[in-house]
Amino acid sequence: MRLRPALVLAAPAGVLVGHAIGYLAAPGPTGAAALHHGYLALAFSVAVPLAVMASGWAATTGAAAGARGATPSDRALPLGPLLLAQWMLFTAQELVEHAVSGHGALAALHSPALWCGLAAQVVTALAVVMVLRVSAATGGRLALLLGRPSSTVGGPAAWCRPRPSCSPRLSVVVACPSRGPPPAALA
Repeated sequence: MRLRPALVLAAPAGVLVGHAIGYLAAPGPTGAAALHHGYLALAFSVAVPLAVMASGWAATTGAAAGARGATPSDRALPLGPLLLAQWMLFTAQELVEHAVSGHGALAALHSPALWCGLAAQVVTALAVVMVLRVSAATGGRLALLLGRPSSTVGGPAAWCRPRPSCSPRLSVVVACPSRGPPPAALA
């Protein structure tokens, strides 16, 4: 099961939420910090669609597993790699913010917002993994409930196959997964 791309897609959203929590939790003036956060609106407009895609990826992957009769594994969405990625992204973000503000990148090491933000990344990484696991489990559960295969490689999907009780003319219409008008045999 390939759920690692979902982690990559969801990491920026986790970083941004952890960034906000870190600045809210950090002691000291927050008004001065807001001057160098003008880019966050653009980052938010990119991170939210990526997080939605991550949730969709997890649900689709869970549905594929559910269609095979398997259940999504928690090992497919490990916390460690996501947390490491979020720590690295957040630290780079803080270093760049401090460098742009003129304080120097090393001044970030003395910033309470950096350390509070790093702690907040743990919370957001846990939340991201939990949301993705729930999405995968929901997709798997829906696939099991609906009983639909994940692909049509072996022929038409179960919902498109003719039923034995159907008339021959109706079965042609029911079993037509291809595009275009119905065959001339019906006329």
